[in-house]
Amino acid sequence: MPSPVKKPRILVVEDEIIVARDIQAQLQTLGYEPVGHAARGLEAIDLAGELRPDLVLMDIQLAGTMDGIAAAQAIRTQFALPVVFLTAFAADDTLARVKLTEPFGYVLKPFTERELRTVLEMALYKHKAEAALRVSTRQLQALSQRVLEVQETERRRVAIELHDELGQSLTAIKINLQAQERFKKQQSPTELNAENIRIVDDALQQVRRLALALRPSMLDDLGLSPALQWIAEQTASRSGLSVQLHTPPARARLAPDIETACFRIVQEALTNITRHARARQVAIELQQDGDMLDLCVKDDGCGFDLAAMRERAMSGGSIGVLGMQERAMLIGGQLEIESTPGQGSAVRLRCPWRVAQGQL
Repeated sequence: MPSPVKKPRILVVEDEIIVARDIQAQLQTLGYEPVGHAARGLEAIDLAGELRPDLVLMDIQLAGTMDGIAAAQAIRTQFALPVVFLTAFAADDTLARVKLTEPFGYVLKPFTERELRTVLEMALYKHKAEAALRVSTRQLQALSQRVLEVQETERRRVAIELHDELGQSLTAIKINLQAQERFKKQQSPTELNAENIRIVDDALQQVRRLALALRPSMLDDLGLSPALQWIAEQTASRSGLSVQLHTPPARARLAPDIETACFRIVQEALTNITRHARARQVAIELQQDGDMLDLCVKDDGCGFDLAAMRERAMSGGSIGVLGMQERAMLIGGQLEIESTPGQGSAVRLRCPWRVAQGQL
């Protein structure tokens, strides 16, 4: 049976007890759940922190020293809860103070149930949208910060390899060329040329390795399936994993942005599996489902806690996850990660199947 729809929980703040009971009854009739009632500002703040309702319905004029505007400001600051004001006053100075609290609605008494429902629904929708925006903003900030860090790390790695490997090779060639002039009798030109050719060959191999690490040329030259086969073989040889690849028969090349996104998502997933999963087998599956592409990377490793992983990702502790999600979004797709501790994990991408221009 489908789970029942959760009713929005609303805290009523009103110092007239009869009015408060009438509002609670109206809320129940409209399909909401009144979770509490406060008559004073400080009491409203305490209840908001204790009950964490979905919305606070706040009267401006309250008993005590703190009015509804001050209470709403504290609730918004401390708990980020949406507040809708109920008031019989519409003075300009009151409205000016209300605006400072960034309210989600303002209803003048007396009001109809239809007016109340409209304001509440709009307030709840706005709050949900703002919450989603805050999450996206946190993710974007974390991703931007980590991207800069990763860029610097990658530049440092390339600089070290250029200096330690390619630089040494070029230095050796320079020394040989200088030695050819200084010590002509100790080593023949033929021997020096042979040694120089060997060093140049080694340098070329180093350049090829660097280029492949940055972007495999076969992704551009041959397409996604050969590139996935290459990275599967590389991962298996380095880690000892059994990596199985299942792809559809080659027909037309996919759009370049889709091929790049798929390759990088698989690359990141394999890197995470190698580092953390303690897996023995990995399956990479790529298939076409109508006009959609389905990509899945699944392992039989130790799994992990999804909630903890998402929290690390939003705080910037997992650039890989944010990067995969960003790549999926940029090609109009969705990325899902499934995992249970002790039962492995799966990374799934679903996006439109688009072929490269000129191959339709």
